[in-house]
Amino acid sequence: MDRPMKPIFMVLAGGLFLLFSLAFAYGEMKIELRDGRVITVPVNGKDIVRISFGDAPPSGGMTVAPGGITWDFETGDLRGWAKTGDAFNFQPTFGDNPTARHRGQPSQHQGNYWIGGFEKRPRPSDPAGQVQGDGPQGTLTSQPFTLSSQTISFLIGGGCDINTVRVELLVDGQVVQRATGKCTETLERVRWNVSQFMGRTAQVRLVDASGGGWGHINFDDLKFE
Repeated sequence: MDRPMKPIFMVLAGGLFLLFSLAFAYGEMKIELRDGRVITVPVNGKDIVRISFGDAPPSGGMTVAPGGITWDFETGDLRGWAKTGDAFNFQPTFGDNPTARHRGQPSQHQGNYWIGGFEKRPRPSDPAGQVQGDGPQGTLTSQPFTLSSQTISFLIGGGCDINTVRVELLVDGQVVQRATGKCTETLERVRWNVSQFMGRTAQVRLVDASGGGWGHINFDDLKFE
């Protein structure tokens, strides 16, 4: 009489194991937005291979280097960067703020966020078109990283006086490359050949040392090519 019960118990045990496995595998992914909202998405964590966004480049997602530096600012913050002064207190900028304030010079930034030295819209919930102006001054410097590519490219705009507003490449603490904008809010891509510095320690630094007209720098989407 006991023998027929054993297969039944095995089937029941197997079914319970499957149910518990599914219960633990499925859960809710919480997405916290900068405006305070939290979105929950039912998902099986084992099925996720990549998370990307509709406007993201083919490489997908947010570009955060192994050292924790955001190069395209799609994290919505300045992780991996250190500020001095107050020029970059409201960065990164969300969206095409120059167009929102009818500047007539679209930013042409990549993704959602970028460094706009004249702008003051760090969150989607902030009113579009707000600005901080040219008065604030300061620097924004990346954490050190090792150069492992022959070329660095990035988007740059804003002021055009390289003596007061610029992007710098530092290698072993010394400035080896500089670039500035063209006195337009519209970003354009610039490339630096850094092959001679490969394997050495580098940093990227944004400099705003001007409080006058066009006293700001725009920057976005640094790539190692």
